[in-house]
Amino acid sequence: MTEICLVRHGQTDWNLNERIQGREDIPLNETGRWQAEMSAAYLAEEQWDVLISSPLSRAVETAEIIGRSVGLDVAETDERLVEREFGLASGQPVAGIYEAVQANDTVRVPGLETEQEIQQRVFSAIEELTEKYRGQRLLIVCHSHTIKAALSSIDESFSYRTPLKNACANYIRFSDRYEIDRINVADHIVDKTKRP
Repeated sequence: MTEICLVRHGQTDWNLNERIQGREDIPLNETGRWQAEMSAAYLAEEQWDVLISSPLSRAVETAEIIGRSVGLDVAETDERLVEREFGLASGQPVAGIYEAVQANDTVRVPGLETEQEIQQRVFSAIEELTEKYRGQRLLIVCHSHTIKAALSSIDESFSYRTPLKNACANYIRFSDRYEIDRINVADHIVDKTKRP
């Protein structure tokens, strides 16, 4: 069996301010680094074989923080794991464009990568990585819609409306077929203001 944990990157200022960041290379903020540390401590309780990341800096930095705890360097980055292309919606407030994105509306959101397009892109990467690292346990650090694309490819009833918390863990496995194990695992990520 090959096991994969898809980890969302930690918070950025654009996440905090509820702006669509898509493929804009927005770095982690202080809270995002703290969330990555919390996720790293949680993931270090398990054994992992390979660490992979989206090439965007917020994912790479999250992966590097996790890697220090689990004893792995980032083995590779894969362009197919970048966040969804939001076209002209990139940088805009989420509230103003949310319904159009959920409707997959490329007329109201010019340049929007459709759900079908992102699923094809992301799942081709998942399948290739599953074959390359067959029988191993993979950590893949990426983005909200990247993870949703992977989950939707496995279970078509999974909704893109499902919110995924920053630095959450999402587990899938493959033996003869892909199965979703757990999603949005984030109880270990405590509010930084409540740090003991």
